Amino acid sequence: MFAEIRQRIPHLAAWMESCYSCQPLLHLGEDTIHSCSGVQQGDPLGPLGFALTLQPLLERLQADVSGLRLNVWYLDDGTLMGSPEDLAAALHIVEREGPPLGLHLNRSKSLLYIPEDAVQAQSVLPTDIPTTRRGFSLLGCPIGPPDYCEEVFGARLSKLKESLGALHSVGDCQVECTLLRSCLALPKVSFILRACPPSHIQRTAAEFDRAIRCTLETIVGGPVSHWFWLKASLRCSHGGLNLRSALRHSPAAFLASTSFTKSLVLQILASPPAPSPHITPTVSRLATEAARPDWKCLDDIDVPLRQKCLSHVVDEACFQQLLDSAPTCRSRALALSSSLPHAGDWLNIIPSTTLGLHLHDREFRCCLRYWLGVPLHSSSYPCPECHLTADAYGDHQVGCGGNRDRIARHNAVRDAIHAAAQSAALAPSKETPGLLPGSQARPGDIFIPCWSLGRPTAFDVLVISPLQELTIAQAAQTPGHALQVGVQRKLAANLSACRSSGTDFVPLVAETLGGLAEDTIHTITIISRAIENRCGTSDSTPTTSHLFGRVAIALWRGNASLWLHRLPTIPPSLDGVA
Repeated sequence: MFAEIRQRIPHLAAWMESCYSCQPLLHLGEDTIHSCSGVQQGDPLGPLGFALTLQPLLERLQADVSGLRLNVWYLDDGTLMGSPEDLAAALHIVEREGPPLGLHLNRSKSLLYIPEDAVQAQSVLPTDIPTTRRGFSLLGCPIGPPDYCEEVFGARLSKLKESLGALHSVGDCQVECTLLRSCLALPKVSFILRACPPSHIQRTAAEFDRAIRCTLETIVGGPVSHWFWLKASLRCSHGGLNLRSALRHSPAAFLASTSFTKSLVLQILASPPAPSPHITPTVSRLATEAARPDWKCLDDIDVPLRQKCLSHVVDEACFQQLLDSAPTCRSRALALSSSLPHAGDWLNIIPSTTLGLHLHDREFRCCLRYWLGVPLHSSSYPCPECHLTADAYGDHQVGCGGNRDRIARHNAVRDAIHAAAQSAALAPSKETPGLLPGSQARPGDIFIPCWSLGRPTAFDVLVISPLQELTIAQAAQTPGHALQVGVQRKLAANLSACRSSGTDFVPLVAETLGGLAEDTIHTITIISRAIENRCGTSDSTPTTSHLFGRVAIALWRGNASLWLHRLPTIPPSLDGVA
């Protein structure tokens, strides 16, 4: 390895030799093992050293067996393609010259693929290497006819279902949902979606989506209808759960992969490959999913051929489909309001009891059902706090002023922003009296003596529901309508009085679904940057995301308190027997 590094990357030789010239001691209980073979696992430069060590063998294969159509390797996984005679010669070189380099061919773990229309040359090729005519997997990707690809994907899905089935054993709904979204949903199969034509895995992709949907129903605690599932399959920024459909996004994944690897394929094959028969039908499927009938061929696609860009177009089409198929005015208002900026921040935080970013199971399940639009109750009932009608969806409860729960939610949001301003050394104060001359009125929840342009500023927090009777009709047509109503209400009440006393006034308005007004977003962003400046770091993104998440959790925990303190009275009966 050292000789190859000295020859090919001389400026790296001294560092690699300092890392590997001595034998580190590995302690296992009372035993000591000398690490003296191969590169160290976990070393970022380890794969490079391993690949350089094998490079002379690959070059020897290329020179001595010029008839090989394919001679590509990923570390110790090699793929050779050619005539039986060329393959036999290549195997002989690998077995002769590989051991001195530390490469020992394991014939039982190798695979010989012979196409169905080819004649097997038993007299030339070794007989102790497993042989297949149906298909094979390369680095986890199935290569073969559709039934073989479905079989490999199906086997992987079976293992995934075991993990999905064990998810409930975590015993924490918020953690379970986080694991489902980030580890067990589309990211788990994204590689196979990028590597296989969508037509080859269509049945299993649909089965995968059903498995994810069933797991979501377990977390939600009830069935999820088609409209709710369509909403859940959207990104959080579109009001969903980021449980993207494998069936819907497979054309975008495959086309992005083929486009990205086109130059690499040409480099490996040294000649242009035959046009893939899968491109045109995949473009057609993508056009359907993206609602872009003008996309007839690859050249018609007017966005960058990257999965993020193509999936974004698919998401936009799905969101429009969600709006068009909304069964009620409330459903449409819910879809628009939950897609406002920062509405989904409560889903993107990492659950942490220590940091106060955790919701208990009953809290999280209520929040999740309300976010998706799933009814919290089977029917309406008298509110136990104000005795008005409490609806099954929880819209009345989330704005009920029957006790101090609504004030507690307001104070929790205020305190989260106030604590952040304290961390930023902005000298904030809460509920400061005497801001208006001759009055003890408190026009702001938070007062900062030196804000923009060095002026004293009062900030007043308001949480407003877009699904209340006053705003729901307009909220179903105009995103953020409730936020504008709240801003205008606060400005009308306090702006003039504050200005007359030389104090600026900023309303901090949030919707019950988490959407934030522009001034609220700007204020939180400025505070987070001030925290970063005080800490001496240049990247404010982690602090900003954390602060938005903290405010979001405070808001949704307050919502959950309103729902859970207004549960219907359950009659003392079971199966109709008192």
